[in-house]
Amino acid sequence: MAWLRILDRISRFVYGEPTYCCLCNAPDFTGTGICSNCTGEIARQMAWVCEVCGIPLRPPLQLCHECRLNMRYFDMQRSAGTYKGRLMSAIRRMKYRGERWLSRPLGWLLSQTARPFSHVGLVVPVPLAVSNRNVRGYNQAKDLAAEVSANICVPLADILEREEARGPQARLNRPDRWRNLKGTMKVAQGVQFDRTAVLVVDDVATTCATLDEAARALKSAGASDVFCVTLARTLKYPRGQEEG
Repeated sequence: MAWLRILDRISRFVYGEPTYCCLCNAPDFTGTGICSNCTGEIARQMAWVCEVCGIPLRPPLQLCHECRLNMRYFDMQRSAGTYKGRLMSAIRRMKYRGERWLSRPLGWLLSQTARPFSHVGLVVPVPLAVSNRNVRGYNQAKDLAAEVSANICVPLADILEREEARGPQARLNRPDRWRNLKGTMKVAQGVQFDRTAVLVVDDVATTCATLDEAARALKSAGASDVFCVTLARTLKYPRGQEEG
């Protein structure tokens, strides 16, 4: 209708051009790059989760099966949403298709999950293996961690180093993923913590083996507590699923 077009032009003149949601492409007037509808939908996915690893559960359960049976090196893990639909598509575009700009809106989304951990002393990204870094040219976890660091006002420290895993994670079941990663991370030489709490950032958590290995390395260097945040949490542990 003509009056709607006129109103739209007046709105654009007064408020400027709207940005568009990186998930659904709807106009986004929040200025974050993710519209309020998508933010709310993603938040509802994580309404009830495991107290330790953050995987969605049915209430009134408090711990998932894996966390009842196994101790973790990290103290708590939380994810912004589940690894499916629009969020999964955006992560894969950022990670595999060179759309590095997506780390800005997705980093803002992750920062909302990270705010309860703003008491930590450092934000630390999960490192890429050298082979992956050479192919991709950048570490998406470091890009996300930089956004989180800026938004929650905690210093960023890219201090974890990663050796090559003993084989591709995607082809392994849960126990083999843990064995495949054990001992592959360490803190950079000379770095020691004086009982500092650390927040580890990654894009996707599947079995949490990558996060647990990062936490092991950080606690070995003296970190007091290690909390983790990721953009997405997978709901199962299928073979062929990426992590880290």
